[in-house]
Amino acid sequence: MLANLLLAALFDVLTFLVHAAGLIMLTQLIAYLLAHPMLDGSQAEKVVALVVLALGMLVLVCVELALWATGMVAVGAFAEFDTAFYFSTSAFATIGFTDVAPLAKWRLLAAMEGITGFLIMGWSAAYLVTSGIRFGPFERDKHF
Repeated sequence: MLANLLLAALFDVLTFLVHAAGLIMLTQLIAYLLAHPMLDGSQAEKVVALVVLALGMLVLVCVELALWATGMVAVGAFAEFDTAFYFSTSAFATIGFTDVAPLAKWRLLAAMEGITGFLIMGWSAAYLVTSGIRFGPFERDKHF
C-alpha cells in the first residue's frame, strides 16, 4: 500500500508540473496568435484561438496519460503500453471501464490516478472558462 501511495505522489507531482508548464506554454501561444491575427474579424480570431487552446489541452492530457501509462508498465501493473494507456484514459477521465484492470498489487495506484484525473479535469475546465473570458469570444457578465 505504501508503495502505491508513494508512486501516486510521484506521478501526481509530475502530472501537475507537466500540466502547469503546458498551460503556461498554451497561454503564450494564444497570446501570440491573438497578437498576430491571420483572419479578418476579432471574434473569428478569438474563436480560432479558443479552439487551438482546447486542442492543445487535449494533447497535454494525452502526454499526462502517457506518463501514467509508462509508469504503470514500469511497475508491472500492465504488460503492454497500449493496454496501460487505454486503462489510464478510462481512469483519468473517471469513466471506470472494467474490461481491463491492473494487477491487484497496483489497484490503489490506479484509483489514485482517477483522483489525479478528476483534479486535472477540474483545473482544465476552469482554465478554459477563464481563457474564454480573458482571450476568447466571451465577455464577463454578458455570456456568463
